[in-house]
Amino acid sequence: MSCSINIYDRHPIVYYRHNGTIRKENILEAWQEVLNLLIQQGIGYNLILDFREAHFIFRPFEIDDIVNFFYLSIGILNNRKIAGIANVPHEAAIIKLIDTLKGHEVDCQVQLFMALEEAFKYLL
Repeated sequence: MSCSINIYDRHPIVYYRHNGTIRKENILEAWQEVLNLLIQQGIGYNLILDFREAHFIFRPFEIDDIVNFFYLSIGILNNRKIAGIANVPHEAAIIKLIDTLKGHEVDCQVQLFMALEEAFKYLL
């Protein structure tokens, strides 16, 4: 998996960046790591999802598994801000999925950006 997950304690942010191709197993594995870090760090930590250098490749029958996995874990995002970064609409799909799945039960704010600086400003 070609990704990095960093913690910025000074700003309380978990920063997930993925480079290259993302398949179903990659996104599920990385998302589980991100969620574990958010749980460990506590409520005060927000999240940056950086997909500027990534390309999603999912088969149609895999999408239900991804949606179900995200839906079951969406509660961990309660009371957090999420800044998604993507250059093209296709890579913004996961960020939009999170915003859609949160519904009324989860109080998190999700915004989409094209630059890292904008995402950091939003979270600070």
